[in-house]
Amino acid sequence: MLYRQKFVDNPATPLKETAIRSPLLRLRLRWYAVSTARLLLRRWQAVVLVTGVLASANASAFGNLDTLARPLLTVLAPGHGAAWRIGYLCALLLLAAAWVAMQREQVAGGPFMAFARSLPLTPRQRRHADLAVLLLADSPLLLVTACALGLTAGRGAPVAHAVLLCDVVLLALVAQRAVLERRPGGWAGVAAGAVLAGAAFGTRLDVAANLCVGVAATLALVLPPLARAPRRARRSHARPVAPLGLGRRHGPALQMSLAVLLRERRGELLAKGLTAAAIVAAAVGLVTLFERDARSFPTVLLAQGAVALTFSGLYRGLHMAHRASMAFTGALPLPGGWWRPYDLAAVLAAALPFLAAPAAFAWGIDAAAPARALAALASNAALLCALRTVQLISERHAVVLATVLAGCWTAATIACLL
Repeated sequence: MLYRQKFVDNPATPLKETAIRSPLLRLRLRWYAVSTARLLLRRWQAVVLVTGVLASANASAFGNLDTLARPLLTVLAPGHGAAWRIGYLCALLLLAAAWVAMQREQVAGGPFMAFARSLPLTPRQRRHADLAVLLLADSPLLLVTACALGLTAGRGAPVAHAVLLCDVVLLALVAQRAVLERRPGGWAGVAAGAVLAGAAFGTRLDVAANLCVGVAATLALVLPPLARAPRRARRSHARPVAPLGLGRRHGPALQMSLAVLLRERRGELLAKGLTAAAIVAAAVGLVTLFERDARSFPTVLLAQGAVALTFSGLYRGLHMAHRASMAFTGALPLPGGWWRPYDLAAVLAAALPFLAAPAAFAWGIDAAAPARALAALASNAALLCALRTVQLISERHAVVLATVLAGCWTAATIACLL
């Protein structure tokens, strides 16, 4: 009480606020850089790898930028209706939310924020620090946005197109803030903004509607949130847990791997699922564009290889979780590396629907015989298992090595099945 009275008698001046806010921002950025430096480096390696592949192709720089910015430029395609555009915008926002859900602890500040909450910082100052860290975390995604904005400006597109792209970025930041602050109510405003922007595209009210969405999203980012009512403590219902046994009963060990994916790595699993769904949808759309020709079977194999490469990123999180629990499980009479087959089973279970969907589609359109479709599914399931070693053997070069292995394996599969 005396501290509060002293703080009221000596209000913080702008100089004092800057002296407190600047170290907070520096420490938050340093914490994120230290905790996710290698992860951010691998993501930028993926961006550089894609850029290098596009640059090595026989295409102009303008065409390569168009390919890189295609996920955002698809929103501006005039051949789609309002319902499709709204659904696509919601999918992009879900991807942005999953992107930050994978790194919520690092973006939120980690253990340091337990001390920072005791400092005389306003909610607005904390939100500004959160926004700065979010921009750093989204830097690979912002490169795609910059390419899309540059292409729309270079092509002389209407102003409404550039405003819509800016609205997508602002709505994505609002969705990510809702994930960080665990505010499910914020998704209602994000969905309303996506509906308004998607429905007004191509009409006379598109500029006004997009400006309204942008202003509302900016206010949601700048203004402090409303105070939430305290939640009631949940009653704990203890359930008997079966002892860990790796002999005849493998259920508890498999449950550990599944629990790591579904609880600790839920955001990463969701992001992998959305990415794999986008890959499968793109392959199905490309095969349909070629009138379901039987010669399009290599496209299905490429899609399955890309899905296996996508889900192989889950191995590192599972391995780190098991390593962190060695202080307890190391005292049990278990062989070394006992979790490996169960991690393989958990990742295979998550990726199997996305691997089976292209094979079933190729079988359904008579692009492949049942034996070839099953052989393709088995080959890519084996590829997903083989990628575990590559993902764990080198943390710095995991993206490049996994991509090279997936490319060579897919080329060998195409050569054997065709």
